[in-house]
Amino acid sequence: MNYRQRNELIVTTPRSPTDTSIGKYIHKEKKQTEWGRLNYTIGGEVRQNDLVLRWKDYWSHTVNDVFNYCPMFLNYLAIKGYKKILFVGHYNAAQTTWTINRKMDRVVHRTPSYHSLDETMVDPNIWLQFLPIVRMAYGYIDFEMHTVSPPESRHRKVMNALYKRYNVDLVNSDKQYKKGRDVQITTPPDTQYDCVVLAGVPKDRDDLDISHHHIRSAFAGVCTSDFDIVDFYYSALPLQTGVAEDNAYYLNEVFALRNVWDQRFRDENPEDKAIQYAILNDSIHCYKGS
Repeated sequence: MNYRQRNELIVTTPRSPTDTSIGKYIHKEKKQTEWGRLNYTIGGEVRQNDLVLRWKDYWSHTVNDVFNYCPMFLNYLAIKGYKKILFVGHYNAAQTTWTINRKMDRVVHRTPSYHSLDETMVDPNIWLQFLPIVRMAYGYIDFEMHTVSPPESRHRKVMNALYKRYNVDLVNSDKQYKKGRDVQITTPPDTQYDCVVLAGVPKDRDDLDISHHHIRSAFAGVCTSDFDIVDFYYSALPLQTGVAEDNAYYLNEVFALRNVWDQRFRDENPEDKAIQYAILNDSIHCYKGS
């Protein structure tokens, strides 16, 4: 499954009681424009601020993976029917290489056959930070999304600059959130979120034993009483304990949508499809609020 400049079907309404949802096509010309815009904007930020950042190499390109994977994660959120989402990411400017060696221990899935000669891949916990940007670029308007902006410079840098370029709705926090911490977030008046999305957020310390109830307590003050926690994290195991929802009900539709518009994906061998499904399934953990 690779990025393709073909008309792409995205979800615009949640799944109804009769198991149907409505979508719209993002035309290939729009996709090409948005790909070029993001590619140019990242490059511009790197040059303007004289940053050391490897965001593409011979085998991998961050913008390709952003527009390949992020719409599938956004489709998952759209199908579920959330109305107000608080997006909590984690960016660290000390990570100056966004592409990683496929032989690293932290690469926990097998390499699909069509990437068998590639030495690198884009760090999934990096392209997850671009979900608010793709939401703006592709026009996911059925749900609101506010993105937490921490005060620490090392957690802002190029990512926060990109959010501003795309007019992402930012809300301030008193610190960068990590699992196991408390956090204070300044939200618009009378705003309560029915979903908190954590994207690539690590533990505060490796030795902490965290349940999703600890995470829930950190955000309860700005959320509805029954809000969901959706934890997007590329790892061998969840970073917290608790019984997560079975993803199949929603992911099957996400992959069915991909089959509709992407013939090359439709024709992939079953083993490669299983690998791609596992990447998404193992990266999504939803803890229901009720």
